[in-house]
Amino acid sequence: MNHTNQLKPLPLNISSFNKIHDYNMIYVDKTHLIYSLVSMPGQYFLSRPRRFGKSLLVSLLKHLFLGHKDYFSQTWIYKSNQWDFTPWPVLVFDFNEISHDNPDQLNRMLVCAIDRMAKAYALEPLHQTEVKEKLIELITALYQKYNRHVIVLVDEYDKPIIDHLGLDDNRLHIAKENRSILKNFFGTFKGESIAERVPFLFITGVSKFSHVSIFSDLNNLTDLTMKHQFATLLGYTDEEITQNFHPWINKWAIDKGLTETTIYQNLKDHYDGFRFSSAPKNVYNPISILNALQNQEYDNYWFQTATPTFLINLLVNTHFSLPRIETITLQKNDFNSYELEHLNPSALLFQTGYITICDAASHDNQTNYRFDFPNIEVRKSFLRLLMRKYGQLSHQDNLSGHHYKIYQDIIHKRFDMAIQTIQEIFDLIPEFDNQTHDWFHQFFYMMIRSACPFTRTINIADKMVIMIESDKKNFLAAFSCSHRVNDLIQCLNHESKVNHLKDSDKDLFLMAIHFDSQKRIIDDWTCDHVNVEPVVIPDDQKSTVKTIKLFLSCSSDLETERKELGLWINRKNKGLIKKNQFIEWVVWEDLLQSFQGQRIQDYFNQVMLTCDILVALFYSKVGQFTKEEFDLAYSNLKAGKKPKYLFVGFKDAQISTKNITKDTFEIIQFREQIKQNE
Repeated sequence: MNHTNQLKPLPLNISSFNKIHDYNMIYVDKTHLIYSLVSMPGQYFLSRPRRFGKSLLVSLLKHLFLGHKDYFSQTWIYKSNQWDFTPWPVLVFDFNEISHDNPDQLNRMLVCAIDRMAKAYALEPLHQTEVKEKLIELITALYQKYNRHVIVLVDEYDKPIIDHLGLDDNRLHIAKENRSILKNFFGTFKGESIAERVPFLFITGVSKFSHVSIFSDLNNLTDLTMKHQFATLLGYTDEEITQNFHPWINKWAIDKGLTETTIYQNLKDHYDGFRFSSAPKNVYNPISILNALQNQEYDNYWFQTATPTFLINLLVNTHFSLPRIETITLQKNDFNSYELEHLNPSALLFQTGYITICDAASHDNQTNYRFDFPNIEVRKSFLRLLMRKYGQLSHQDNLSGHHYKIYQDIIHKRFDMAIQTIQEIFDLIPEFDNQTHDWFHQFFYMMIRSACPFTRTINIADKMVIMIESDKKNFLAAFSCSHRVNDLIQCLNHESKVNHLKDSDKDLFLMAIHFDSQKRIIDDWTCDHVNVEPVVIPDDQKSTVKTIKLFLSCSSDLETERKELGLWINRKNKGLIKKNQFIEWVVWEDLLQSFQGQRIQDYFNQVMLTCDILVALFYSKVGQFTKEEFDLAYSNLKAGKKPKYLFVGFKDAQISTKNITKDTFEIIQFREQIKQNE
């Protein structure tokens, strides 16, 4: 069904819940989760990455506590009659809008914000001049005027700190001073009298660093960040994407001539994968989904709006080994980075959304977490940015073009061209002192994992081993400055992953690359196509197995393709034999021993006409016997005889006016003949 005439607007860059209502925009209803939060008094903290919907959540809470019932008419919390919508006094401190260039300005702007709130509630001018005392005075005045408790909402509490990190010593000093002001501000809610008058305090931010120093007075602060009950409070789940955005998916499919299934899968690959608890609940990044639906294009929307300058600088300056993030395990306490002077890169990578939980396992009453990049958008964008900083590359260098070529050349087995492009990227790096073997290994890691959409790191000991996946092939690529290629191939053959991959139905290639770090060149490389042993029909199946006979007809210049077809058949037979089926591959070498007669091609033709399938492959010429086999098979096929299926393949050949021959004309003419008879 075409839904294009019923499209509700997307809430692009909207953080005000009232605007979503007023303009009848799509709202992904989270009020069933919100009710479980607001129905219990307390002091709460929630950390999520930038542009993940925190400000919209704060806006929704504001209107909920203000009793704006009409805004919620289409939501669960309204329809369930669980909330009475009695209005409460609400104070909102949005640090996105409170200037904080220096401590004096932050202090001054907090005072102004408190005064504005007093004026908005038509209170008498406040007498206190200091932030903490003025806030206490405001809360007390509101409580006395309305005889109701006061709700306090704080959005992006850590912005006055984060905005000054990773720059210079002076900005670090400002961050520390701003931290002291924030500690004083939040100390307001420690006192028993104020705590009683503020039954609900909700704080959002990106990070949890400085948790002890800023919130040390809030003994009862509940951290919701990794609680599985609220894992999907922000972001969209698969079900929510389908339920709320299907008309936009449908429009995209119609406009671009795509299937909805393809679009859903691409959205998942690019923007899903964020996981914030031990529960296996993933969410999509909202801003990327909304922009992709609006533009009908997969781009790096979230990353463009949330580039982590201070984090990139921290990783480079501390020589952080990013590949190790995929092998280490952390526990919940490790996610806190308490001191500004000693930030925890692993924790910050998680809190800022550049890595996410990929596995959680309990041991000795502790949950151990493992990590990876959440999706294609984050991995490609983050690693490319880090590559530029790490390798001191110019922004004029066309990394995107190089990355595209690497992946396309690898999956199409143009390995020499892929190696050439990898070398070209290494050539872009200026020489400097700390380029050790590990440095080059890490740079290769960033290059390959950002170039290839589906990758996993297998080994980072004294070499870099990365698995690259495509629809029909798997590649294990080993890169080393110390091991020669023969040693690398041996190491790859002993990787436990290889045996598992051999059992899959995909081709497996082992790539080994040796890099001379002194000369800064790839001086040796190789790529092996892993053999798959033929399947032997078990004795107890020989009488019942259904055999499908496949005859291969090809010219002598297609030896590589012939080998690959044989490996494919061997892999398919591993699965088919379990279903009591088997592909018998008939090739001319196997027929020589049983041949008796005057013309061997007549015997080949006779056997071919007993087979179920003929596969005919052509390249630079139409071989006499291959053409003869094809003509006979095609004649039988039209007559309803064997072979029942006929597959013809032409390998692309590079030709020019200088090298056109009789064979070239024959292959072109033959190809056109087949197209006309399809």
